[in-house]
Amino acid sequence: MTFLNGLYHKKLFPFWIQIITLLFFVFIVIIGFGISTDDSALAKQLRNTNLANLIVWSYWWPLIIVSAVLFGRHWCTICPMELVTAVVAKFGFQRKVPKSIKSGWIITILYAFIAIVAIHYWAIHRLPHRMALYLIFLFGLSILVSIVFEKRAFCSYFCPVGKLLGIYALLAKVGIRIKSSDTCQNCKTKECISKKLHYEIAGRSCTSNLYPAYIETNNDCILCSQCIKVCPHQNIEYKKSKFSFSNNSRIRLNSAELGMILLLTGFVVYEILSSWKESKELLLWLPEYYQTLSISSLLPAKINEGIILFVLLPFVFLGIGAYLRKIFSKESLFDSWAQISLYILPVIAFAHIFKALLKTVSRIPYWQYSLKDFSGEQYAQQIVDGIVVIPKHELLSFLILIIGLLLLLYGFIIGIRRIMQTTNTTTSAKYISNVIVLVYFSVLASAAVIQVINHSL
Repeated sequence: MTFLNGLYHKKLFPFWIQIITLLFFVFIVIIGFGISTDDSALAKQLRNTNLANLIVWSYWWPLIIVSAVLFGRHWCTICPMELVTAVVAKFGFQRKVPKSIKSGWIITILYAFIAIVAIHYWAIHRLPHRMALYLIFLFGLSILVSIVFEKRAFCSYFCPVGKLLGIYALLAKVGIRIKSSDTCQNCKTKECISKKLHYEIAGRSCTSNLYPAYIETNNDCILCSQCIKVCPHQNIEYKKSKFSFSNNSRIRLNSAELGMILLLTGFVVYEILSSWKESKELLLWLPEYYQTLSISSLLPAKINEGIILFVLLPFVFLGIGAYLRKIFSKESLFDSWAQISLYILPVIAFAHIFKALLKTVSRIPYWQYSLKDFSGEQYAQQIVDGIVVIPKHELLSFLILIIGLLLLLYGFIIGIRRIMQTTNTTTSAKYISNVIVLVYFSVLASAAVIQVINHSL
């Protein structure tokens, strides 16, 4: 904490790190651009042998998921697009963001498109060229939005990565908080929210529409550290919150955030269960059955599959849970849905970390090949042809399975603890909530348990 706060007070932090990440971003795009294939078997290996794909999907993405759950939105601190938006917005039209955009649904819809179409159908996580185009699209979108709208509109209302990290950051026990509320109340100038300082490159006021004195959750703060620099009383710092996720009744989710959690509910189940043949076959039964129906020809099979797995199934699951809870409580259906979503969020987050660990560890043997040939084409073909055989680390994989089960259990305990600490609800509503969290946990854990048993035999 002391080290981070020391960094946050430095005028050129995180500017110099953002320059480095921007250069690295360009490097990733260059070594991914133009590398593609129509061969599905080759694409499956190319995702590991191409250096850009290996870094982005097997290490960068898992790392930012883990860091968000444990420490908050630290990727946003050093994200090159945050730097770009700050610079471009300074010279843009600085128009106010419409209420329709502020609702957050653009981010949720964009994330749904990325999950269902870009990843599940176009396979941008396997084809480096498509991944490069996706990164260029996000970069271009950040510039366009910053030219038109005021402040940091892209980070707040358009970036799907930031919103996902913000939801996971609700679980983090640390964040930007004030030291003394009296100091904030007595402050006359309030540099941390001053309109005059919105477009300073270093030492600017908050452009995420937050007042540090009122921050009690981590979902909207991107930890840019600018409010810490600009505070004349040094009253803002990165520290442990007085509220934990389990007892923080101040967490309020809007409809767009509930939509994001709905997508994550299905996406994480797919990520975990598709890791092993047996559980993947069971998971895909319904989408494959749907493909036999005449109406399935309206959309490509992979898009149908994504809609069923990431939207319809979690909608039914969360909808049933919310409706049953509503029956036994005095809440509206929306509030019941919001409560159920928060209860299963820890299981979703730690299951995502579990998947991240599985992916990161399993990709270790590919580094020697991707560093020899950045494009990955040569070694991907040799792996497909059987010339190169990738070793399997059975013991390490077994340990990750055990760690993953413990992470799932930890997430389950956090969810149950929040249920039990919820006030102003009935015992029956708590019972229903416990069952919903248990069912979701069991679906994820059962697949891992089966693999542990298989490793043990």
